[in-house]
Amino acid sequence: MTDVELAVRGDFYVRPRLFISTSVAAGFLATLALPGQALAETSVPSPTPVTTDDTPTADATGAAAVGDAPAPPGGQGPVTLTKRVSGLPWAASSPIDYTNDRANFRVSAWSSGDGATVTSLTARFYPLNAPADTAPVLTVTDFAYTDAHVWRATTPVVLPAFGAYRVALDVRDDHGYDVTLPAGGTVEYQQVVHFSSYTQTVPSNFDFDHRTVTVHGALTLTDPGTGQVSPFPGATVSVYNNTSGSSRKATTAADGTFTTSLDAGGAIQTSGEYEPVREESWTHTHAYAYLSQPDRPASEPTRIRLTSPPDVNVPAGSTATVTGVVERMVGDAWLPAPRTVFDLSGPQTGSDWISSGFTDDQGAFSIPISQAGAYQVRDEATDFLQQSPAEGIRVHIPQPGAQFTSLSISQDATGQGLIAGHLTLGQAGSPPTGTTVQVQYSADGKTWHNAATTTVGRQGLGKDEFLCDVRQGGNANGYWRVSFLGNRDWLPVTAKAVHLLRTPTRITGGRPSTTHASHNQKLSFSGSLQQSSAGTWHAYGHATVRLWFQPSGSKTWHLMSTATTDARGQYSLSAKDTHSGTWYVGYQSPDTHHLNSTSVHTQVDVK
Repeated sequence: MTDVELAVRGDFYVRPRLFISTSVAAGFLATLALPGQALAETSVPSPTPVTTDDTPTADATGAAAVGDAPAPPGGQGPVTLTKRVSGLPWAASSPIDYTNDRANFRVSAWSSGDGATVTSLTARFYPLNAPADTAPVLTVTDFAYTDAHVWRATTPVVLPAFGAYRVALDVRDDHGYDVTLPAGGTVEYQQVVHFSSYTQTVPSNFDFDHRTVTVHGALTLTDPGTGQVSPFPGATVSVYNNTSGSSRKATTAADGTFTTSLDAGGAIQTSGEYEPVREESWTHTHAYAYLSQPDRPASEPTRIRLTSPPDVNVPAGSTATVTGVVERMVGDAWLPAPRTVFDLSGPQTGSDWISSGFTDDQGAFSIPISQAGAYQVRDEATDFLQQSPAEGIRVHIPQPGAQFTSLSISQDATGQGLIAGHLTLGQAGSPPTGTTVQVQYSADGKTWHNAATTTVGRQGLGKDEFLCDVRQGGNANGYWRVSFLGNRDWLPVTAKAVHLLRTPTRITGGRPSTTHASHNQKLSFSGSLQQSSAGTWHAYGHATVRLWFQPSGSKTWHLMSTATTDARGQYSLSAKDTHSGTWYVGYQSPDTHHLNSTSVHTQVDVK
């Protein structure tokens, strides 16, 4: 890159700054605080001298207040002022302007007012802190008005030595006022510092592996009085990498040149700065150089290569560790990308891409993950490296949150148990395909065993729904519960147990009076209906029993007769036999407290 932009302090300086140093400012304030007569040259006393008692005091901000105008001086000697007074002229010098490398001097001057015009302006230069009776080293009387109360010396000032000077000013206007300002300001007469050259050089193969940038430059000194240009040896130059904020310092050689180097973090655009040190701040200007365009490196494709399994399983409460390597393509080979930023996205990051750290010197990374879920890893794009495609990984850490909802455990009159419900897994909702639920039974509510296994979301059911028919020992009496045994992502959960109880019944007898009957022969059936209590059978009186018949070759049962048991549970039923077929006596519970029962089934042949 060869385009160079250079600047020094002055009207066109790139970085405006206050050029009066702390020590100079202190001296200047000290001179302002001295009595006027101590700073003034020997002169004829004014017939109406302005003293501290005659001038307004400072206001709360410290600025001089404006008092009443004094009486006209009547053509006698000048009034000496150390602060601005209403009705009298005033002036203040400005810092020297080094436009075109010459010491251009300016003064801001005001008349006494009421239409008055400044007619005369004189500036006298004294070495800073010189005694009051010291003769001026330069007196300037030729000024040209520019604008806005600004007057400019018609020729550049030339002072005997570089350094700080006190400026005394004399102002006269056409109303007859003549004012001397012994502390009209402080200026610095300085050598003008320039970057005569400034370049940065990047490697021809500027990339991830070749990033050392070399900066060359040179400083010169220009004498503002003679215009003579010379090298500036021994100067300290700061070189800044404007894209990363890093910096280097270099010292100019005898010929004013300097060279330094720095590692680029990507596209690089440097700037050079010479800032005078304390002892040089009165004698040298500030200088600055910058490059208009950055140099950009070649970017390389990257990829993430996971070294941990695509599915990581750890116990509940543990932390999973995802490992991998960020690699970059150099030519046809994949090489590690050391000290590269990598990002993580997933449940642990709120699904946002979060920077997780830097790869080590071998391009490897390690990410601790304490929350189960699907994650993605990628590296961040830089000027050297393109962003890699995201690589996915699944972390399994069993966590709480599985629950049974809408659970129903019931038993019908035939002794068949029906267990139904929904299994949800936290925010994930439906469990994965193939998830099973254990149906467990206990006779006493303490000792449990698995009675059945059912699959959640099987055909015909919702994705989180399960349904199971169960029977234990001929009926569903006992304690029942469902249990999810857990998986890689969710901890086990067991529902509250439900006690199912219906009183068993049985029918004794129920055999027909004959098994070989004539057409329309009457068949008689008798026996008793019993119910169980504490393991003992007792008569079940005042209950309805029914006689059922199924003709041979048919699948339909027909109700043939109904009877009510007596107090001893005895029943008696009869019906005509018209066809060969099967007969039995049955009890059907009319409530939810008993189980159904049937007698033996008997085949009767009709001739």
